[in-house]
Amino acid sequence: MLLNGTTLYELYDYFSVSDEADKYQLFLSGPATGTLGGRMLNTGDSYSDLSGVSFSTLDRDHDRWYGGSCAVSYCGGGGWWYNNCQYANLNGPWSPAYWVYPWYPTLDNGRDIKKTVMMIRRH
Repeated sequence: MLLNGTTLYELYDYFSVSDEADKYQLFLSGPATGTLGGRMLNTGDSYSDLSGVSFSTLDRDHDRWYGGSCAVSYCGGGGWWYNNCQYANLNGPWSPAYWVYPWYPTLDNGRDIKKTVMMIRRH
């Protein structure tokens, strides 16, 4: 939800997460629908495609960035399925100075974000 009361959302056709042995790998398929933009799927930008990415935290770096750890270097330490850092990051740091491109191009900074919610419904 944004500070102006607008709620953005995205629905994915298929969403699942593997177990600990597979590092909580994320699996997505589309089409994605909604008002936020299907940034977690392959949108032609290999940096934001999160399908097949394992979950990363400060102490478990499983992202695809060759420059280090996204959770440590750019994303305020929040856990997430980082591909090449922050182009699709629901759990960014709650500081506009640090939360750059939380959901690019729909949201290019974290200044106006009031809260985020991730919901999963079992089929």
